[in-house]
Amino acid sequence: MKHYELIHEIYNLCDGHPDSQIKEVDVDDLDVYMKSLTSKVSTCEKTEREDGSVVYEVVTNGVKERYTFTEA
Repeated sequence: MKHYELIHEIYNLCDGHPDSQIKEVDVDDLDVYMKSLTSKVSTCEKTEREDGSVVYEVVTNGVKERYTFTEA
């Protein structure tokens, strides 16, 4: 199991600025973890950055969220 720092940003529909939360999670598979957090109507795009972090951009009913995982 890997240990990650997770930055979860939820973008406000009114002003477009994110509300952010930071927490630590232990996860075997990021794709499975993200599937457990999203609904069937969500769209989800995964990006692996050069620095090793993994970013998931999720849109559900017009609400944009970003999940950034950095291995701790």
